[in-house]
Amino acid sequence: MTEIPAEHGVELRHLRAFVAVARERNFTRAAQHLRITQPALSRTVASLERLLGTTLLARNRRTVQLTAAGQQVLPHVHRVLAALDEAVGAATGAPPTLRVGFTWGSTAEYTAPIVRDFERAHPDVTVEIRRYDDTVAGLADGRTHVGFLPGDPGDPRFGTLVLADEPRVVALPADHRLVDGATVVLADLAAEAIVINVVSGTTTLDLWEPARRPDTVVRVRNVDEWMEAIAAGRGVGLTPASTGRLYTHPQIRYRLVADSPRVPITLAWPRLAAHPLVADFVASAERMRHRRDPDDISL
Repeated sequence: MTEIPAEHGVELRHLRAFVAVARERNFTRAAQHLRITQPALSRTVASLERLLGTTLLARNRRTVQLTAAGQQVLPHVHRVLAALDEAVGAATGAPPTLRVGFTWGSTAEYTAPIVRDFERAHPDVTVEIRRYDDTVAGLADGRTHVGFLPGDPGDPRFGTLVLADEPRVVALPADHRLVDGATVVLADLAAEAIVINVVSGTTTLDLWEPARRPDTVVRVRNVDEWMEAIAAGRGVGLTPASTGRLYTHPQIRYRLVADSPRVPITLAWPRLAAHPLVADFVASAERMRHRRDPDDISL
């Protein structure tokens, strides 16, 4: 992407306009959200693109999509706007806010006890709990300050604390041939179609040896689509054991996968410029993480 000179002329109105269109994928809805006219919004976005020397949004009559440059710029813009809001809040004496993210409900058994412990120690802090369907629960672009993740992000930008290592279970259609057994092994699933949440799931074909990997993958984008695909008999899915406790479905049964690697349940936060309250939240997580049995796989 073109290097931006120090005196770039970019203003907050440019950034807010870009974020609104990127979120809505529609200039009319974004203009309504910002309470400006659509022509004014279009001029503002076009001005930002001229200042940066690159196209951020690909438009036609029906759709608006981020370009490759837009995808690179958007997380940085989110962080700038979030930092500004926090600075304004601190300057005006507003109560501090800590934004806690999660990707889906497999971490729910860990989230609530830690949040409650933190709130007892910091009654003046507002804790917002938000779901984001991405691999790091909104941490990458500053939408959240700390996140609960199924799996290890494996990203040097983030500090992590492993809260538990969970067994992995397989979700089966209720009439599947393996339902009658107490446990299964990965080899039992090699001939099955595997339903994989490609946005925030914990399963890849690397769980199997190269010669024994399933041939068919059904790709979905969230846990609700994952469950409905399995219930409809499209395939089977692997997931942390907590999923079986938190997500029930009349057409799905869960069984332990005896030889599958365990799944770390992880608390993560930015290593650089972390929110001042993150250290205290991590301390709450340290206190609470040993208060449940990670081997509880009752389903």
